[in-house]
Amino acid sequence: MTNYVKNSRKNYYKHLGRIVTEVLVQFKDEDPSWIPLDTYESMPGIVLSDKESSYWKGELEGEEFKWALDKYGYEYTPPNFPSRY
Repeated sequence: MTNYVKNSRKNYYKHLGRIVTEVLVQFKDEDPSWIPLDTYESMPGIVLSDKESSYWKGELEGEEFKWALDKYGYEYTPPNFPSRY
């Protein structure tokens, strides 16, 4: 499986009135682009596991976090990772 996600961040969308997780994606050699994670997940041919989605949202801790870090890469570390790391 190819991982097109290079990074992630959380932004407050004033028009939606909520915080949205965005991912930086690059499919070929074009410039990377930030899009909402929900949009990325709904693209045809893109299937994220529950753990991968949780990793990019910064929701994993402990051993699950270490496992996801090894699997999905060190390019991004969630901003709310546990302080013991």
